[in-house]
Amino acid sequence: MNKRTFLKKSTLAAGSVGLLGSTGLLSSCAKKAQNAGKEQAATKAANNENKREKTLAVFDQSKPNSYVPAAFFMHFDEKLGEGAVKRHIEFFRATNMDFEKIQYEVVMPYLENIKSPKDWKNIPVYGKDFFEPQLRVIEALTKELQAEALIIPTVYSPLLSAGSTVGIETFLRHVQEDPDEVAKGFQNFAESIVYFIKEAKKIGVDGFYLSTHGGDKALFSNGPLFHKLIEPYDRYIFEEATAHTLFNILHICSVENTYQELDHLAGYPASVINPPVLLNDGSKTDLKGVQQLFRRPVMSGLDHHGVIAHGTLDEIKKEVDDVFRNNAPRNFIFAANCTVPGDTSWETLRGVIDYAHTWRTEHV
Repeated sequence: MNKRTFLKKSTLAAGSVGLLGSTGLLSSCAKKAQNAGKEQAATKAANNENKREKTLAVFDQSKPNSYVPAAFFMHFDEKLGEGAVKRHIEFFRATNMDFEKIQYEVVMPYLENIKSPKDWKNIPVYGKDFFEPQLRVIEALTKELQAEALIIPTVYSPLLSAGSTVGIETFLRHVQEDPDEVAKGFQNFAESIVYFIKEAKKIGVDGFYLSTHGGDKALFSNGPLFHKLIEPYDRYIFEEATAHTLFNILHICSVENTYQELDHLAGYPASVINPPVLLNDGSKTDLKGVQQLFRRPVMSGLDHHGVIAHGTLDEIKKEVDDVFRNNAPRNFIFAANCTVPGDTSWETLRGVIDYAHTWRTEHV
């Protein structure tokens, strides 16, 4: 007997002995189920609202936030499609992180025809066909998780786009030869990125994780090439991203700790600052000073290649204690300076995130 036949006969049998024949019993059961469903929905809504509101509460700079939102990020083997959506959701729930930062995985292709600075004007402006796979991931995650958390897609910078398109060495050679011609390519990169941002905003995301590169000692620092190539196109992108969105993170990307000062970035539009953890001279970034400089909340704490990547939970907690006692600013989101290695234990990340959440209420 198949499942459908079994269920049909069971229902008929129950009805013949009056179990389903009582209107009052059915009505009572239905009401109880309806009430239970409403209670569960209300509880879920309250929890979801609580996580979103607790993250946004960091903007109230009149007092330190007692609940500390926390999040770590990593790239997954599943870059796009249903696999990427599933992995993001699993990671979000497993780690108990406070907002959904969506990894960017549609990298601009290498172009062999960019042989000289004059060729940079031929870099295409990418549109719907190019960004569609990434936008579908954003759409699916927004639908699934936005009731629980802020949805924050990652945005790469024009400099990263240049690196993938021609290679960083070719870029540096061309920019020394003719920065005006290279700027034409940067304009096209920026137009592509702005298209992506506009489409993501149509989906209804809450903001963006906005990367900047190039204002460090390894490249242009605060010199003329920074102000010619990096800042204008960053600003164009950031201004579009931050218009009519709730929560935007300025990610000052410094994988090799090559920033020494951040003053030239203080005017960038964003609502949260994610600075390097270490400076070029090896010293720790003064996170309290970053909040004073930018006058915005700070998201930071651990070096993504440090103890979070290889330490035990107890070892990591000791460093968390040090950050909170000695360096954490008043309005603070606990995180790393960049994506953690892909083999980092999700269980460990959960332990660190949970520990950070209540640090200010349990440690006095």
